[in-house]
Amino acid sequence: MRYTDFPDAPAKGAILCRSSDVGRGFHSATPGGFAFLVVQTDNGPRAYVNACPHRFLPLDHRGDQVIGTDGRLLCTNHSAAFDARSGEGVAGFGLGCALTPVPLRREGGNLVVA
Repeated sequence: MRYTDFPDAPAKGAILCRSSDVGRGFHSATPGGFAFLVVQTDNGPRAYVNACPHRFLPLDHRGDQVIGTDGRLLCTNHSAAFDARSGEGVAGFGLGCALTPVPLRREGGNLVVA
C-alpha cells in the first residue's frame, strides 16, 4: 500500500512538520485529516502513515509511548512492533506486515513530502 492510497494524503511538497518538531522522539499530526508519524532514527527522520496495519488505528491511539527502549515503534493498542528505519513488522502482531512510508525531504527548516 502507498501513502497516496489513504484519504487526504498530502501532495508532494506539502509540509509535514518543522524539523525541530521531531527532535529525538516522534511527532504525529493530522494536517488536512491525514494522520502521519515522523520518528528520528540514526539515519535521519522517517515518516509513516500513523495507522497500524494490523487494525488501522493510530500507533499513538492509547498514548504517546510509541518508541520502545530498543528504538522500535510500538502500537499502543496491541504492542505490535516495527523497525523505525524500515517500517517492517518485527514482533507481535506486527510480524508479516509493515507501516506505510511517507517519503520525506528537508526543505529549509521543514520536513516535506518528497
